[in-house]
Amino acid sequence: MVEPARNPWPLRLAIAGAAMLVLGAFLLASQGPAVDEIWDARNVATLETTGEASGVASLEEGCYYAVTIKGANNVEVNLTKIEGSARVSESLENKICASDWAPMSSDDTAFIITDGWKVIEEAEYALDTTCIDDTDCSNDTVYLVHTNPLQYAAFESPGLLLGFATCCMGLLILPLAGVVLWLSRSKQAATSVVMMNPDGTMSQAQEITPEMMAAFARGENPLQARVDAPFADTGLGETETFVDGKQSVMSGNLLTTEQVYALMRGDVEEAGKNVADPFADGAPKPKQVVPIKDPNTQTIASWDAGAPDAAQTSEEDASRPYVQPVKRVEQKPEQNNDWKAWDEV
Repeated sequence: MVEPARNPWPLRLAIAGAAMLVLGAFLLASQGPAVDEIWDARNVATLETTGEASGVASLEEGCYYAVTIKGANNVEVNLTKIEGSARVSESLENKICASDWAPMSSDDTAFIITDGWKVIEEAEYALDTTCIDDTDCSNDTVYLVHTNPLQYAAFESPGLLLGFATCCMGLLILPLAGVVLWLSRSKQAATSVVMMNPDGTMSQAQEITPEMMAAFARGENPLQARVDAPFADTGLGETETFVDGKQSVMSGNLLTTEQVYALMRGDVEEAGKNVADPFADGAPKPKQVVPIKDPNTQTIASWDAGAPDAAQTSEEDASRPYVQPVKRVEQKPEQNNDWKAWDEV
């Protein structure tokens, strides 16, 4: 059978998914300024201090992070509320709150979140930084970042939105291509043709070519190797056991010639019909009645009694004269010699 055409959509989807991934990565790489405006702590900090210093700023309610550059974090940071003109006695509890914002930059600068606070009241706060263990922290800068307005700022950048959407579409299309490929292969049922050889064996073909169909039309079996003279019709390939294919045809496991032709024409419904027994409605074969011979009971009884009758019968046969059968003599028609008389006259 001619191999069915392959489904082109899995390859198309795979190519489209890979192209979208590459395009999305290129768009995101080109959005360096937008990344710095949203995730670079040096650009979005509300308050910053360098070395041992203090800074005062009015803070809103929300989550705040103390961010430093990696390697320049030898400072201790405290955030204290200011009431009037003086600080309160205790600083805010240092607790990093949950947020979707994380510091990063387009120049690959590494940042570290050292401290975090949850501000529940809008007021003025003082940011105090001191060096740890008398280390030199004169060049260490702390950036206080309000994360609430920044964690959704990426949705305001068209370039970032397009890059993220393209990458997500590529990640979705690639697995979809694999699913479509699996479904297309599962729908392609393995087709084969089984033919019975003269010796009762079965031959199976996974693919039928036009040459094979022409051989079927001529009544030949191209699935079996042809044996030429002097070994043809010698019975060398016959087996002791004969496999009757009628039951296989009736159950649908073996295709008939009509079903093969219907399958080649694309008529699946006709090829799937079960073949009925062609001799189901025929007249039953009459049984031959063999007459039972009547045994000679007298002879058997004489044998049981010592066989006197058998001897008497043989004597009678010997004394009986031989009568030769009469042979039938065919009478020849008399010849009419009148024509000789006429000649003499």
